[in-house]
Amino acid sequence: MTSADPGLQERLAGSVAELDARRLQRRFHGVEMSPIGEVAERCPVRFGGEVRSQHRSSPGSQPMLRVTINDGTGSAVAVFTGRSRILGLEAGRAVVFEGVAHRERGQLVVVNPAYTVLP
Repeated sequence: MTSADPGLQERLAGSVAELDARRLQRRFHGVEMSPIGEVAERCPVRFGGEVRSQHRSSPGSQPMLRVTINDGTGSAVAVFTGRSRILGLEAGRAVVFEGVAHRERGQLVVVNPAYTVLP
């Protein structure tokens, strides 16, 4: 018996990580930005992805928000100093960041980027 749904065969054949990466790449297809996996360091760049997690600084310390995103080609972290929350940035939301990225312990990081929350 053959399946009439080629997407079903694809879903059954791939690992969860592979399927999620393909889903994210499809979600951001057509959005004018660089894939995270191809972002050059220390150059102005526009990249984005789906918000995976947020980490706030400890109470009593200087406010800082770390937002981790993934676009299916890699992940990156945006660090917002002086902020403990940004309305609209929540898990599952799509966002585009613009700034100058660098690597910290192998992770792509951009500090205080301009951002656009996508629908």
